[in-house]
Amino acid sequence: MSRYHTDKQLTDNLKLDIDTEQSLQELINRHSGIFLDIVTSYVPKSSATGCREDLINDLEYHIYNAGLKYDHTKNTKFSTFLGNEAKWACLNQYNKNKKYLIADTDESRFMYENNLMPQDKPFIDEKVLSKIFNIIDHHPDKRVQKIFKLRYVEPKFNKLTPWKTVSQELRMSIQGCINIHNSAIKIIRKQLKNTHELDI
Repeated sequence: MSRYHTDKQLTDNLKLDIDTEQSLQELINRHSGIFLDIVTSYVPKSSATGCREDLINDLEYHIYNAGLKYDHTKNTKFSTFLGNEAKWACLNQYNKNKKYLIADTDESRFMYENNLMPQDKPFIDEKVLSKIFNIIDHHPDKRVQKIFKLRYVEPKFNKLTPWKTVSQELRMSIQGCINIHNSAIKIIRKQLKNTHELDI
């Protein structure tokens, strides 16, 4: 991917699924420093409720997600937008890890990470959880099961498995794994809302 492509062109490529790997890598090359600077400034190196390493390990995911969400019509540079997204990521990591201290299980990591339970409940609704796993198990794309198992069930040291590791295990691109994951989450949320089991 040419360095002469603008950030707008690169983010448009991500949204349109054109040269996604090359476009993402160019955005990473250009802007990873901004993301890392903010993470190291906002998150202590050693903290029980805000793990810097988790954010750094998922750097590719955060830049990819920012690229998908970026709206150039708001007259904001992508670097500025990414910086704001990085700050939100630091805050969200802090809030999620606080909850993990209350209910540190594979299930709680999955539920909180994907906003599938009320923010003020440190417990898991077994009926809802059973339905979620049933949806995942019966998803026609068998890669969904592998991605969810790798990301949430088999992480080391009670941390989410980095997307880079997930992608290597499946021999897919990072953005490909994220897209499959996010598509499955949309299906899960829709089915839970249809049965009034999700109201958040």
